[in-house]
Amino acid sequence: MTEINTLDGALTPAAAVAKLQAAGIQVSERTLRERARALGACRVIGKAMFLLPSDIEVILEAAKPKPRVRYDVSPYEPQPAPIRAWTDDDTEKLRERILNQNKQRNKAARKARTK
Repeated sequence: MTEINTLDGALTPAAAVAKLQAAGIQVSERTLRERARALGACRVIGKAMFLLPSDIEVILEAAKPKPRVRYDVSPYEPQPAPIRAWTDDDTEKLRERILNQNKQRNKAARKARTK
């Protein structure tokens, strides 16, 4: 007798689509049938298909979008070094590097003028 009571909530795909559309969810019967078959969330006897409330729950749960994957960070790339505080020594090294670059540019410019 419990199997007969289980069928009280059974719906055809057309009836399920009508209920979904009444709730404002636009889906075709064909799409619902395909999704139900792919998930195994349906009952098929011969050519007849019907859905139980638990099947509809499975279909709706599977329709949840998956979390997005961040592509900007790869687990295979090395992680950047931790940021440390800028010191006066760092400032002096930067100053020297800039001066050396300027000296090299000036030297190259003088060579180019003498040619």
